[in-house]
Amino acid sequence: MFIKIILFTIIDQIRVKSFYLLLAISISLLFVMRGCFSADYVINGQHVESLGHVSRIFFQVIVMGMLLMVSMISMKIFSRDQNDGSVHMFLSRPVKRWEYSLGRIAGTWILSSGFMFILHLTIILIIWLHTNEMPVRYLGASIICSVNLLFIIVAVCLFSLFLPDFVSAMLSIGILCIGFVSDGGYKVFSSEILTTLAPSIADSSLAPWRVFYPKLFMVQAYADSIINQSNFMGIGSIHPLVNISMFIALLIMLTLFIFYKKEI
Repeated sequence: MFIKIILFTIIDQIRVKSFYLLLAISISLLFVMRGCFSADYVINGQHVESLGHVSRIFFQVIVMGMLLMVSMISMKIFSRDQNDGSVHMFLSRPVKRWEYSLGRIAGTWILSSGFMFILHLTIILIIWLHTNEMPVRYLGASIICSVNLLFIIVAVCLFSLFLPDFVSAMLSIGILCIGFVSDGGYKVFSSEILTTLAPSIADSSLAPWRVFYPKLFMVQAYADSIINQSNFMGIGSIHPLVNISMFIALLIMLTLFIFYKKEI
């Protein structure tokens, strides 16, 4: 039944024609802007290799766009089923509450990850057209970034059980933004340039909450390090993927507990 609910969720979403329209528009925009991949850029009088830098930027832009999109989709998962009676249809059959809630979450995650994967494949295709090489490391980075999608989906679904839909989405986006500002600031302050110019700022200690806060930004930074084939520098001794996985497990347990107690 869990697998059936996942399939039903995916079919329910792709049945909407706007899904295909949005996918077609996104792919078309990437091909329209493919000239940026081969343009010549000069910074401080030095020629900068554009293909690698621009492709990495587009990769991260796609991830950020998907994070915003899944937050909007996820906020309606439970409330829509409650309003149209779908949840009663599911639970009136031999379906357990955890199967229904996790099936809805997993279906949304698989679909959104597939959407993002297709867009990242488009970037690989554009790179192949320019270089005749297939940088498969982008695919691994895409799979890593899908963990962030799962975090946002679970967070929005959890908040939507006791908060209005829009508020739950904004709260999850707020968590995302705080993490990006905190961890992004750390990456800037840890850069070689700032370490040389202002060593006192670079050597300042981190607050404990910043060490244990959800490392959404660091997950994407880790994915970027795979694309760029560079060394990754995180915060603390816990890898960001482990950090996010722990938070996802906690949010899922809270979602299952609250949904189990919720009157339907």
